[in-house]
Amino acid sequence: MGRRVPGWAGFVAAPVVVFLTICSYYAYTRHYQTVSGNATGSPVDSAVLQQSTDPKALLGIADHFYWLNNGPAAAPLYARAEKLFSERSDPRNELYAKVGRLRSEAETMSFVDLSRFLNDQLQNPIVQTDKKLRLWCLIAKGYTDIEIDYRATKRDWLEARELANDLGQKQWVTRADGELGLVAFLEGNPGRAARLLGGALLSTMTSGDIAGQVRFLELLGRGFEEVNRHSEALRFFDRAIKLANAEKDCGLPFMAYEGKAQALVAMGKVDDAKRVLDGALTKARSQDKRGHEAAILILLASVAEKTGDNNQAIAYLENAGQFATSVQFYRMEADAMFELARLYRDGGDLATAEARATQGLAASQRVGDRYYMPRNLTILADLKTRRGHIVEAKALYEQAEDVIEGMLISVDEPYWNSSVVAAMSQTYLQHFELVAHGGDVAEAFHVLERVRGRTLAWALVDRKTFTSSEGDQTAPLEINVSGLQTRLMQTSNATEREQLLDQLVEYERRLGLAWTKGDAANQRLPVQPSQLAVVERDLTHDEVLLEYVLDDPSSYCLAITADGAFVRVLPTGRREIEKAARGYIDEIRAKSGRSDGAKRLYQLLLKPVPETASHARLLIAPDGILNLLPFEALQDENGQYVVKSRTISYVPSGTILDMLRRVEIQEPAPKPLLAVGDVAYENQGGAGKRIPSATSMRGRIERGIADLSGVALNDLPQTRQEVEQVSNIAGPGSVVLLGKNATETAFKKEPLADFRILHLAVHGFADTQYPERSALVLGVDPKSGDDGLLQVREIIRLRLNAELTTLSACDTGVGKLQGQEGISNLVEAFLVAGSKSVVASLWSADDVSASAVMERFYKRLAQGENASSALRNAKLDLLAQYGDQLNPFYWAAFIPVGETSTSIGIKQR
Repeated sequence: MGRRVPGWAGFVAAPVVVFLTICSYYAYTRHYQTVSGNATGSPVDSAVLQQSTDPKALLGIADHFYWLNNGPAAAPLYARAEKLFSERSDPRNELYAKVGRLRSEAETMSFVDLSRFLNDQLQNPIVQTDKKLRLWCLIAKGYTDIEIDYRATKRDWLEARELANDLGQKQWVTRADGELGLVAFLEGNPGRAARLLGGALLSTMTSGDIAGQVRFLELLGRGFEEVNRHSEALRFFDRAIKLANAEKDCGLPFMAYEGKAQALVAMGKVDDAKRVLDGALTKARSQDKRGHEAAILILLASVAEKTGDNNQAIAYLENAGQFATSVQFYRMEADAMFELARLYRDGGDLATAEARATQGLAASQRVGDRYYMPRNLTILADLKTRRGHIVEAKALYEQAEDVIEGMLISVDEPYWNSSVVAAMSQTYLQHFELVAHGGDVAEAFHVLERVRGRTLAWALVDRKTFTSSEGDQTAPLEINVSGLQTRLMQTSNATEREQLLDQLVEYERRLGLAWTKGDAANQRLPVQPSQLAVVERDLTHDEVLLEYVLDDPSSYCLAITADGAFVRVLPTGRREIEKAARGYIDEIRAKSGRSDGAKRLYQLLLKPVPETASHARLLIAPDGILNLLPFEALQDENGQYVVKSRTISYVPSGTILDMLRRVEIQEPAPKPLLAVGDVAYENQGGAGKRIPSATSMRGRIERGIADLSGVALNDLPQTRQEVEQVSNIAGPGSVVLLGKNATETAFKKEPLADFRILHLAVHGFADTQYPERSALVLGVDPKSGDDGLLQVREIIRLRLNAELTTLSACDTGVGKLQGQEGISNLVEAFLVAGSKSVVASLWSADDVSASAVMERFYKRLAQGENASSALRNAKLDLLAQYGDQLNPFYWAAFIPVGETSTSIGIKQR
């Protein structure tokens, strides 16, 4: 009923079992539709229904509406049937009709009282001996208890599922599974939740259960929304709304409207969200949906806050909170109170904030949701900090982080893990600041490492458990996904694209479910972050690890060297740093000659950290937008690029650096290189032989962004020469895939674990909304069914033993920013697959300059230089040749990530 997944859990007109015979059901349904026209209009206006003296007929029609989530249409029919059954002394059916009526009117009464009534009926001898009636009462109680105590809900649905199985009510088995998926989410087990909910949705699609589909689409949409995957969430909500609108007897999908509005707010489309909410509020009031009315008020508060009207936001929340408290909707009460606590806190009214937070915590504890416990504990910890109760605050933060870690253990899909952590980054950020201000550097590092790069750390440990081969279920799904993506790249028709994107989301979820089997992930042990002293020992005396933490009003840099560690406070906060970084990145991409941004960022990020002046090698662990910034292109006070004086590499975190430097020693891969280039995008390959090379460093072709929008890709003529040069440098045993042979199928067929270096000179794209779709674009083999897209979800299941993977493509270092967790991108995928280091690009690389950098890079690798030094010196070679005025666009795109300090065993012929 509340603003977030409480909205999942809130009342949606609960469906009912249709117990009448099929003939009777269809006869009465057809009769009612004939006399009333529009079932979702005002069924109580029908004279036939008002005057009917056949309670079973009324019950059949009421069940039809209730099965379709249409409580307003069902309620008067149940009431009339209840009265008639009472007059005929039929207590069994009278109780059945009464339960239907009460659930239809549930949003006008106390859920606690309703739950007690239903519990009493379960002790009734009539209900105990009548399996169908008991199932009916359990279903009603299950939908009621979710708002007040998920543990009771779980017991309700477990028994309901067992009874439904016994009775052969397969559709209710499916619906029970879906509701148990929601319970799993609230228990803090998002992995099991995804499996149960996803499986339930697929079953309802197979059986044609429209209302079940609407319910589970809404729930899955809220799940995506909870982890800030707003675009995906919108697709689920829109699909639920379309389905409900297409079935005229279906109830209004309030939860989909609410979820859609929440996603639109998060995406900055506040006016669109306001329109959705205003329409939903009018409908809720017209149907006396007071619970949904309060849920919409909570969302309208977020709209008001976004527009700067905090007083209106507080008024909405107080209104919703008072209603929720009065009818004992504990989940909604908790949501409203915690939002109020945040607003009062930010307004400086700490006393009222603590009162609201305390009330919210009490309500939340009654419900028992584990998923929201970190949120609750975090705001209380913050209030304790502001009041000077530091020890209590630390304990609350640690408790919250333990709960989050327990959730992560249950999810074995890396990008879901990243999304869950990103959604809860605020807990770690506030805890880090509290500890850092206290001067405990080791503890500050520990807090940061509990979140930063943790998904990657888990994946590095668990990657052998990823299924690497296609099974009976996954193979056809992979073919379907490939086919849909191929069609998306071939069409520009807006209507067809919308249909294809809907299908793609569906099949991606099917594939995710097929890859994820059972609850084996629950058996994993948490990966402990590396200790500060251990990371210090990993570093050489010329290295400094810089872990940035961006926040307002202050940002920080944790500087770690072999001799010690320090927390440095930066001169400004996140907003100003983000503005400066975004401006400079735009300057570079536009090939602007200005350098103000480069100097400004140096003053903000490097100058305040004394350790950068005394160490020649900087290892950067970025935060937020800094993941997209090439630090080597910053300029010191003298206007000199940092690349001139420092060797820079990048790591997701200190723990990842430690893991990569201490990786279990394997036999070196026997072959030096596998390289791919001159893919047959336009001219069937061999283009490099026919198209003259550009004479200028400013080449005329970029390795531009590919996507699923039907944009044609240009051939990359320079890549044939690049790949051939790299192969020549790498030496005997190198394998090259060019032209028509440079296909996804051919690449996958190679013994990938046998190569020390992978080099892919291709088009690529980074999908910042759907990170699993980010891909390298290879050629298509028509016989294979592959779509030519080597995507993240496929890469993480490769088995590599590479010391280096070079992604000589566009935007391969770009991805979805995941809060304190880091960034989800192609680099992370190749690290998971087993590559110790990755060279990637931060923008669409110029084809000629990219090849020039790569040739120099590999020549230096062959001379024994490590990856970060070789890449730096390749860039210096270009600057020496073309002058310091050469824009960073042409030389700074490529960055080294991972363990880049050791030499790679290749030798030029």
